[in-house]
Amino acid sequence: MQNRKDQERLENSLKGIRQLLTHLHGEVSALEDNYSQVLLVLRKIENAADVDDLSGLLRRKAFFRKWEALLMDCLQAGENCGVLLVDIDHFKKVNDTHGHQTGDEVIKKVSALLKQFESPACVTGRYGGEEFAIAVKGTDAEILGMAEMIRRGAERLHGPVVGVDNVEWKCTVSVGVAHAKKDGYESTKLLKSADDALYDAKRRGRNQVRTAA
Repeated sequence: MQNRKDQERLENSLKGIRQLLTHLHGEVSALEDNYSQVLLVLRKIENAADVDDLSGLLRRKAFFRKWEALLMDCLQAGENCGVLLVDIDHFKKVNDTHGHQTGDEVIKKVSALLKQFESPACVTGRYGGEEFAIAVKGTDAEILGMAEMIRRGAERLHGPVVGVDNVEWKCTVSVGVAHAKKDGYESTKLLKSADDALYDAKRRGRNQVRTAA
């Protein structure tokens, strides 16, 4: 008789433990789901903070972070990479003549053009105002080829002037290029070389690609 009572108590205890474990499992699953949702929200917030609202390209700080990683990969692998600085020609005149809304449309169109080149080996960002930066792996010829494709692509861009009937805007860009194997794998030096090349492109009449001397 006593053994039977002991068995019943044991079974009741086990039943209670199973119920508790089932409840705990549900709580843990709920916590895991909530944790995953929180992480997803945080990632979205982080990504939103990294991306420029107008252009849809990386902001300057986020661009530099990814560019530094790309430079390190290329340095360790002994691969070449380069940086392109792209500037919209006479952008102030666009704003002064057609207004800032049209200027924003020009930036959006140029940004969309640059975004087409994005890949694991190519990072694009809005460097500031009407200036953009692109970091890319590749040979000197491949990098120069990309720069020329961007320049030609910009020549084909156009769109309606906001608030004015039957008037369209057009644009061109100047591009300065620097190569890591020539100028070193340090981002600040590369940027300075690309900026010098961009200045040379502007000095020579704009709408052209120039490489760091």
